[in-house]
Amino acid sequence: MSLGASTSQHNNPPAVDASSAPEDVFFAWLLSRPRGVDIVAAASSEVIKLEAYAGKYAGAKRLHDLFCALIEEKQGLAATPVARAAQ
Repeated sequence: MSLGASTSQHNNPPAVDASSAPEDVFFAWLLSRPRGVDIVAAASSEVIKLEAYAGKYAGAKRLHDLFCALIEEKQGLAATPVARAAQ
């Protein structure tokens, strides 16, 4: 028995709907991304879609902010030097 995530989990993210918390929507989106996808590009696409709603709806703003935080985190990790290994 493997301890790794099965592929069926990636194909069946948690169910969300319009009444779901932004964090639940974000988590479901993140789990539904296929392995190897450019997560920054995918999240950037979602940010563009949400920009029209983020100023009008608190939930859309929170979801927008979650995607922006993901992008910033991933870009920060990509820019971090590998010098940590030498420490």
